[in-house]
Amino acid sequence: MDRTEKEKKAPQVSIIVPVYKVPEGFLRKCVESCGAQTLEEIEILLVDDGSPDDCGSICDEYAAQDERIRVIHKENGGLCSARNAGCLAARGEWIMFVDGDDWIDPDMCERMLEAGSRENVDLVMCGITKEYEHSSQVYRFYLRDYEESGKVYRGRECRWLQQQLLVYNGNIAVAYSKLIRRRLIMENNILHDEELRQGAEGLEFNLRLFEKLRSALFLNRPFYHYIYNDTSISASHSEENHAFVIRCFERIRDLIEESDNRDRLLPWFDNRLLYVIITTAISGYFNPDNPASYREKKRGYETYLQQPIVSRALQTDNLRGLSRQRKTVLFLIRHRQFRALDLMGRARKWQKEHL
Repeated sequence: MDRTEKEKKAPQVSIIVPVYKVPEGFLRKCVESCGAQTLEEIEILLVDDGSPDDCGSICDEYAAQDERIRVIHKENGGLCSARNAGCLAARGEWIMFVDGDDWIDPDMCERMLEAGSRENVDLVMCGITKEYEHSSQVYRFYLRDYEESGKVYRGRECRWLQQQLLVYNGNIAVAYSKLIRRRLIMENNILHDEELRQGAEGLEFNLRLFEKLRSALFLNRPFYHYIYNDTSISASHSEENHAFVIRCFERIRDLIEESDNRDRLLPWFDNRLLYVIITTAISGYFNPDNPASYREKKRGYETYLQQPIVSRALQTDNLRGLSRQRKTVLFLIRHRQFRALDLMGRARKWQKEHL
């Protein structure tokens, strides 16, 4: 088969890249890493989510150079809306989400597709490398590595996998670093919830996805490179985003109550929410970059703690997985030691700047 015939074939993998206010250097590295895949039968869907800068024109530039790239220009609707636009336009048998400021290894699609096709599974997960400005950190995973053990999760084992989404250190509750059969998404209408926009939207999406999942495997190879950005929404103070995250967890609680896996999931819900409460204190309200006065920070966080879902989580005895540092922060939160939280926020800021 010559190249012309290959190009007419439907893509095997659709790579969906939401793009909104991504710094040019990051965006170019992301798109070029997708285009450098060793798997030929791919399409790259760049979803310009109404970005007010040059992101849209940069996407068009790459599309003019590579016919595998399609650009979707749309009004701003948030991360979930952009991912959905890509899903609905995709033609591949498999879906892969890549955030616009991250990048992937050249053999990611090929290696994951080979494993997924060989075992006829609906989901392939892989490892992640967290990229800081001056260093890298490979995430640790609890899952058994398919290449090492031949492990494939099937049937009821996928219910255990669904539980691992709520285990913070399990590191699988994200939309990226996965290869998903498109039919699983489309036949079950498992699109991202656009009302949630951003926050814990990946966790909420995955809980619904894993509710229908019947087979999966994990490759412990860090094909996906997540760029840590200390100015991102999740790493800074934003009253709006704090509200989005709480809304996500309220929706997640409702999903768990309706799930036939409820008894396995519910004990881990409050545990997972504790991580959010702790992060909201240190990286949010008491982040030195928050320009509010100490009195305003204290008042705002006190109001946050009064929300019923937050107050209930603070009473849980399930502290499994929390590091000693997080347990210290949790102690301070439970005892309303806000001055100490303010000091820890400053210490955490210094620590991140020197990674």
